[in-house]
Amino acid sequence: MSINDLSGEFGVSRRQIYRDLDRIQEEGHPLEQSDGGGEKSWQLPLGYKGLPPITVTPYELMALHLAKGHVAYLTGTPFVENFDSLIAKVQAGLPQKVANHLARINDVFVPRQAPVRDYSRHGEVLAKLEKALLLQRTVTLHHVRPDYEESAEHGVDPYRLVFHQGGLYVLGFSHRAQALRLFAAERIVGIDVSDQRFEIPTDLKLEAGYAHLFGLIDEPAETVRIRFRAEVAYLIKERRWHPSQTHTVEKDGSIVVTLSTGGTDELATWILSWGPDAVVIEPPVLVELVRFRLDQALRQYS
Repeated sequence: MSINDLSGEFGVSRRQIYRDLDRIQEEGHPLEQSDGGGEKSWQLPLGYKGLPPITVTPYELMALHLAKGHVAYLTGTPFVENFDSLIAKVQAGLPQKVANHLARINDVFVPRQAPVRDYSRHGEVLAKLEKALLLQRTVTLHHVRPDYEESAEHGVDPYRLVFHQGGLYVLGFSHRAQALRLFAAERIVGIDVSDQRFEIPTDLKLEAGYAHLFGLIDEPAETVRIRFRAEVAYLIKERRWHPSQTHTVEKDGSIVVTLSTGGTDELATWILSWGPDAVVIEPPVLVELVRFRLDQALRQYS
């Protein structure tokens, strides 16, 4: 049925119908919108009988608690509130045998978070953003740049929510820049969600386009080689720092890591965190940047 059909059938405004359709989708029902030109129509799949009941094993419930532990820094936001609601719904339908193990399940994981940002004051903004992402609605972001007091308005089609090093970023198409842009969530002081629905371009490969980055800074990929001392070689081999990572072990036990990535500033910060255990081999611009930062740091202690 079309919006006009539904409006006439129930005797309510088109705006109310849009609200109802949003609510149906938010509840998880697979509501589909027609493609092509002309008036859009909406339907549920033929033979759809509603959402099935959820049944879980203790191990699946453990996985839920593990995932929740990783987003503990988002306490006070809709994401953790929805997580708690989901877990409560799952637990309500547990057989008694599984329910008896709930205390143990809750205590299995001990999350240890790195320095994170506090999003507890951004609950309203994140709730609206959550809706816009789920329903593909164009938004107006009121965003404050660093060292600025006044916010600027940005019309944005939000494509993804990016989690990076304890921070949240909105990745979307900026109408002002006519290009993809990242917006730090803690700098969004207000958000207006429109009724305008956007479509993500079918030829847009967001994951592939950002796979070469070391962090968030979008720079062309280049070959990066870093030598790590033998004492920390095992730490490097045990972790995947970048999808392009390869390494060779030298005769003295040191390890040379090769990456194909961009983001010189972020790479320099990571390399400096290893202190004397890491030496940049190439590219020259990264060698000079690390040397410059070390020189500047040493001057602080002169």
